[in-house]
Amino acid sequence: MITELAQERRRRATLVVGLALAVTALAAITVGIQARSRDAEAVAGVVLPNFAQKAGEATKITIVSKDSRYEIQRTEKGWALKDRGNYPVRRERLAQFTRGLESLAYLRPMTRDPERHERLGLGDPAKGGSGVLVQVEDVRGARFADLIIHAETGGALFLRKPDQAQTWQVKGDMPSLTDPAQWLDLVPFELDKARIARADFSFATGGGYAIARETDEQSFALAPPNAGLDVVSPSGVAAAASGLARLQPVDVRQAAAIGGLPQARVQTRTFDGLLIEADFFAEPNDKYWVKLIARAEKPEKEAEAAQINARAAPWAFGLRPDDYNDLAPPLAAFLPPPEPPALEQP
Repeated sequence: MITELAQERRRRATLVVGLALAVTALAAITVGIQARSRDAEAVAGVVLPNFAQKAGEATKITIVSKDSRYEIQRTEKGWALKDRGNYPVRRERLAQFTRGLESLAYLRPMTRDPERHERLGLGDPAKGGSGVLVQVEDVRGARFADLIIHAETGGALFLRKPDQAQTWQVKGDMPSLTDPAQWLDLVPFELDKARIARADFSFATGGGYAIARETDEQSFALAPPNAGLDVVSPSGVAAAASGLARLQPVDVRQAAAIGGLPQARVQTRTFDGLLIEADFFAEPNDKYWVKLIARAEKPEKEAEAAQINARAAPWAFGLRPDDYNDLAPPLAAFLPPPEPPALEQP
């Protein structure tokens, strides 16, 4: 009898334990379903639902990648790149950025494991990760966009919030953010090369020279006293004369930030009376700059010169090393290399 009672107690205990395990499993399943439900709701929505309404209150944009950090701020004259001396940003680029943030919408949840963030390009850029931190805030410092974003070459777009481990694949149309120069219109003026009549080149070391033509239908050629010299490439001479018409800077600083004496000066004159002086500077680490001043040699060109100076004179424009060499080449660049000295006969 005692044995039967003991067995009955064991069966009841086993049943209780089984029921408890079943309830625990059911609870876990319910929590998982609820979590997936919340994820599904998030997937169905936009990432920044109130951004369109708050964008007009924005006063600062901060972009941080592992290679750069820059700020764009609202000034009395409009939006400007703080890190480039408050150089004005392109309105169309700012609009593209705003539309891009508004367009972000969840597609599906990805990993929650911080160890796998870098696989999606969402590592913290402040710690050397490949993600790009995007922050937008108002004058009080309140942020209404705070995201780490990564766009793959194939078009996939991922993001997470900096204080959260959850990552997402999203859809949207974000512009490239790592290069601050893409926010800027760095071409200081437009100059039709057909207008160019003459270019005078001078250098801190070495002799100068000039390239000229009488009419826009003629070809450029070395001017006296070098007019009789044989040149390796007449097209190279023409390209040097019209170099400012192809000017494509890649960076900008306030003109006062670039000091010292120029290594070269190019004075470009047009047939209709405009003179543009370009002073070229070389800094260590292959940093090259040009400062520009326009002058009117005829009264009718005063308005154009003033317009160029308003846009270009306050700034020094950064150049690629190849462009620096092409815009101010020495005279020797056009001439055949000197013949080696003859060997003495024994």
